[in-house]
Amino acid sequence: MFEFFLGLILLGIFAGLLSGFFGIGSGVILVPAFVFLFNLLDFPSEIIPILATGTSMTTMAITIPMASYIHYKNKNVNLDMVKKMFWMGFIMTFSGRYIALFIQSSTLQIIIAVSLILAAIQIAFNFSPKSQNRETSTIELVIVSGIIGLITSFVGIGGGILLIPYFKYRGLSIHEAIGTSSLMGLAFATSGALGALLFAPIEAIEINGLYNSAYIPAVLITGLTSVYFARLGANLSARTESNNLRFAFSILVILAALRVFYITFL
Repeated sequence: MFEFFLGLILLGIFAGLLSGFFGIGSGVILVPAFVFLFNLLDFPSEIIPILATGTSMTTMAITIPMASYIHYKNKNVNLDMVKKMFWMGFIMTFSGRYIALFIQSSTLQIIIAVSLILAAIQIAFNFSPKSQNRETSTIELVIVSGIIGLITSFVGIGGGILLIPYFKYRGLSIHEAIGTSSLMGLAFATSGALGALLFAPIEAIEINGLYNSAYIPAVLITGLTSVYFARLGANLSARTESNNLRFAFSILVILAALRVFYITFL
């Protein structure tokens, strides 16, 4: 039991730092960690992906507000973009949590693993299209927000992997792209958390500590631990060049993705 609590506390520290620093939400670490945890706890394998993503998004709903506030305080948020994107992102993420209930477990785990590998490549090499400074239409922002919201609902991440390069493409500085992504991540995480707390697979009814698609002990321990460290990570992000850290983090995410593949097929 001590190892269980210690592991979740360390996970919260790590996830919080990464969430604040990169502005990507902590799902790229939380989802594979929760997949591993729920396998150790002998949860039914067919519901582990939906529980891992639901628990991740509920945890991020605790973590992301502090990081978003620090980025806003540091004047690194484009509120005009957020206002146009917020509600479509919220609606599509919530809808996606319901749709995910009907996706086969192995398919969902493959989606998660492939998404993690692509996320790791993006983190390591920081791909983004050539910046375009022209004014962005509201329709474009709404469509982009809806698509990314749907993806995040399936994968359980904060959306920053896609949002940051998009915001850079639309002419935002790297720090403003991270801060704006963090605030949009709040829309995805709160909506995903609401969906996780409302929707559940039938097989989850008998599991102690589980509330629909969120494992509450993991949410509370990891989420509350990560709040302070998300703030620290956001402050570090505003004054740090992160190339080496990005590369090391990407390797860790790839290893986590390979672990998800291993659990799925072996």
